[in-house]
Amino acid sequence: MIKFKNNLLIKNIIILLVSGAIAKVLGMIGKIIYTRIAGINVVGLYTMITPTFMLIISLTQFSFPISISKISAEGKYKNNDLLKNAYIIGAIINVILIIVVLFSSTLIANMLHNKALAPAIMSIAFIIPFVTISSIQRGFLHGKEDMLPASVTNVTEEIVKIILIISLLPIAIAKSNVTAVIFIVLFNVITELSNILIMQQSINKKYVKKEKSYFNIKIIKEILNISIPTTLVRLISSLGFFLEPIILTNTLLSTGFSSNYITLEYGVINSYIIPLLSMPSFFSLSIASALLPNITKAYANKRYKEFNSKLLKLLFLSMMVGGICLAIIMIFPEPILKLVYSVNFGINYIYLIGPFFLILYMQPTLSVALQAMGKTNKLFITSTISMVLKYTVLFVFGKLGFGMNALIFSIITGIIVTTTLVIIIVLKEINKKI
Repeated sequence: MIKFKNNLLIKNIIILLVSGAIAKVLGMIGKIIYTRIAGINVVGLYTMITPTFMLIISLTQFSFPISISKISAEGKYKNNDLLKNAYIIGAIINVILIIVVLFSSTLIANMLHNKALAPAIMSIAFIIPFVTISSIQRGFLHGKEDMLPASVTNVTEEIVKIILIISLLPIAIAKSNVTAVIFIVLFNVITELSNILIMQQSINKKYVKKEKSYFNIKIIKEILNISIPTTLVRLISSLGFFLEPIILTNTLLSTGFSSNYITLEYGVINSYIIPLLSMPSFFSLSIASALLPNITKAYANKRYKEFNSKLLKLLFLSMMVGGICLAIIMIFPEPILKLVYSVNFGINYIYLIGPFFLILYMQPTLSVALQAMGKTNKLFITSTISMVLKYTVLFVFGKLGFGMNALIFSIITGIIVTTTLVIIIVLKEINKKI
């Protein structure tokens, strides 16, 4: 019988699940406070720039949590050298992205049909360096299977965010709605800084020696070989998300829907319904984060039966936990919406899209399996196919007069296509090794 304290995988999963649960509860509290203080107008404006924000964040992170985790887990390089070379790549990306954001903010605001959002988009540039540093630190610690520091930051980040919302957001709203949106964006500077301080303390204490670190082209190449294809996959999704409000707005305006209707309903779906249905996914994400170093070692050492067994068990666990949470949301949508957001609209969207989120809960574990196999290039193909089909559905059904249901149908299409393609690829790779 294996003692619990020696079963590092289970221990890490428990740490991530518990911290994730606490963070989600705090996040729900923060969301309640945020929506009630901000109001639908601020929420709507922030929702409109969220796709741009997520696109920039995806580029900023450069898949460091995945690439650094994998390389760190393999232990081929000195910790000091790995971190130094990761920071070099990050610094170059930062300079490029900051320049792009500053010079493109007005153009993006015009594409969103709201010039007043330009300063809010420009403010995203200030958080870029902080996101890069915390992403590298998180990946490094996950690779060492040291989940506690990063898990602590999940909780402290939500606490800091709640404090900022309560203390500063009302002041910003008193000035203007756009100022409030800028403040919400800049809150991320403080939350990311708190994450950096916590994780760096652990890294200094356990893993970094007082010795000179060196530039290593092999480390640079290995990080790029993992990060580039993985980032391209995320970029496809983020780029699609970035284009989503642009396609939706122009399509629905052309079929007679008002701008106010589009802004309101888009805010309801993306600020209330999707986040609510996505809440159970933190179990899948936590399990996948704990799984990566473990199954990477199993696959690298050609222990394919162990790899398959752990993958199937954790996939089942993701589905089971996610399914239970989803069932509760589907049975009691109105009380939950009232409790979380103090609203009762959007229930029809929950019934339409909710069942398909059970499939979505599989994706983090399946994606990690492909990363462990070194097949991240396959994810780029699946994401590209999914994005094309998803936004084709959005455009066609929008033009046919389905209104916001066109967006719902496109989201469902993306979930089904992406998950199906990834399952096919994983099964094909597994069968090659058996």
